[in-house]
Amino acid sequence: MKRLVVSFFLGMLALSVEAQVQPKSIDDTSLNQDVFKDVAADLRCPTCTGISVLDSDAPFSVQIKNEVKQQLSEGKNKSQILEFFTDRYGPWILREPPKEGVHLWAWIVPLGFLLLGPLAVWYFFWRRSSNQDSTGESVEFVPVTVEDVVAEMQVELDKMRESHKGQA
Repeated sequence: MKRLVVSFFLGMLALSVEAQVQPKSIDDTSLNQDVFKDVAADLRCPTCTGISVLDSDAPFSVQIKNEVKQQLSEGKNKSQILEFFTDRYGPWILREPPKEGVHLWAWIVPLGFLLLGPLAVWYFFWRRSSNQDSTGESVEFVPVTVEDVVAEMQVELDKMRESHKGQA
């Protein structure tokens, strides 16, 4: 008898935990699935890292999905629902920062680095270094022939031989 009572209470405990972990979902047969998926994909899961509410099965995400479904059934559109969540949780709930106001800098700065970065590197490093020697003096480029290079190498080789003879 004692085992029966303990088994009963353990079973009830397991059912209550299951009911808390998996919130009941609203029936979504009459909802527009495309709008639901679009809104849920734009919302960030508060308990997960880098995952949308649509892709998450965390209890908090399930609650948010149910709220989205509820608001869609009330006839609200995407922008009204996103505004509701932004007012409630702040702009961090959105997976993309808004493209307005101060948040516009989050879009402009990376694009600026992407477009202007290579030009800055070219200007400050390649262009300046190509017109100066190691002392910083401006150098004029003169076309060189193969014969000139061979003659200069011969002179250097002769200097090395002379200095080596003196050491031996």
